[in-house]
Amino acid sequence: MTQDEPKATSQTTRRRAARPAGPTSETSAEPISVSLGRTEVRSKPEPSVSDSRRRGNARAVAWVASVLAVVLIGALGVALALMGRAQHRDDVRAARDQHFVDTAVQTVTNMMTYSPDSIDKNVDQFVNSTSGPLRGTFNPDNTANLKALYHQTGTSSEVVIKKASLESVDEVSKKASILISARVTLTNADSGVNEPSKSYRMRMIVAEDQQGNMTAYDLRWPDGQS
Repeated sequence: MTQDEPKATSQTTRRRAARPAGPTSETSAEPISVSLGRTEVRSKPEPSVSDSRRRGNARAVAWVASVLAVVLIGALGVALALMGRAQHRDDVRAARDQHFVDTAVQTVTNMMTYSPDSIDKNVDQFVNSTSGPLRGTFNPDNTANLKALYHQTGTSSEVVIKKASLESVDEVSKKASILISARVTLTNADSGVNEPSKSYRMRMIVAEDQQGNMTAYDLRWPDGQS
């Protein structure tokens, strides 16, 4: 029995548990991870097929727009030139029509305006501005008789043109018809008394020659004159 006592003693001896060094807390330290930042270099993406087509279409559109702009500018220039020519033709036609009217007015003024001191001059001026049938009416004999008649009356005459309008122009014969309304006042040279004014309506035919000169071709007295 003496031999077994050490054995029993050794079995009852508590063994010390081995543990790792560190805090006794159950919470274990989480490892800290540190990441070093790194600058990423991005390369430019390669142009896709759709981008290449888009740039090509833009160039085509710009070229077409340039061509259209040139065409529009040219068309505008042509239109302005045509308008200028049309305006020039209208101006020339208006000036010619006015020349017809002015010729008729001047002829009537020369025919109905005179004074005792200027009868011969006024009659000659009137006759020289006529042609055709009207010039045939005032042959030398008739012209002399008209001058003598004016001298015998001893009066002066003054005419006022109230209205002169172009009725028509015949481009084949180069003649125009002008309707004229005038008022004539006779004055006695001795007494200076004016006679009652008289109104006249007449249609003057004016002819244009190859050089553009105009003369009184014929004189007609329409019905209804006052």
